[in-house]
Amino acid sequence: MPLANVKKFYKFWNDFKSWREFSQYDEYDTNEAGDRYERRYMQQENKRLRAKYEKAERARMIRLVENAYNGDPRIRIETAIAEAEKQRKKEEHFQRKQDAAQAKIDIKTKL
Repeated sequence: MPLANVKKFYKFWNDFKSWREFSQYDEYDTNEAGDRYERRYMQQENKRLRAKYEKAERARMIRLVENAYNGDPRIRIETAIAEAEKQRKKEEHFQRKQDAAQAKIDIKTKL
């Protein structure tokens, strides 16, 4: 499978929005409200409770995707290649600096 498809797969799951609504955790039944103010308060409390469970579900999904991503051998290979390239560029830059410094010393010694 091409690496672009692998990245697309992980991007989909990173951006995944759960279809669950967590209404089973609602504390209040809004049909039992006496007036609109009480109903509004009940709705806000239910929304606050649902948000807590949605956040936990999102964290669970993130951990799942991270574990899969970190264990994927295709991603490990790509990461190793990128790290080797970064190290090569770093050494190349260091070597150019050393060559430039040596050239300055050679010029001074020739004078």
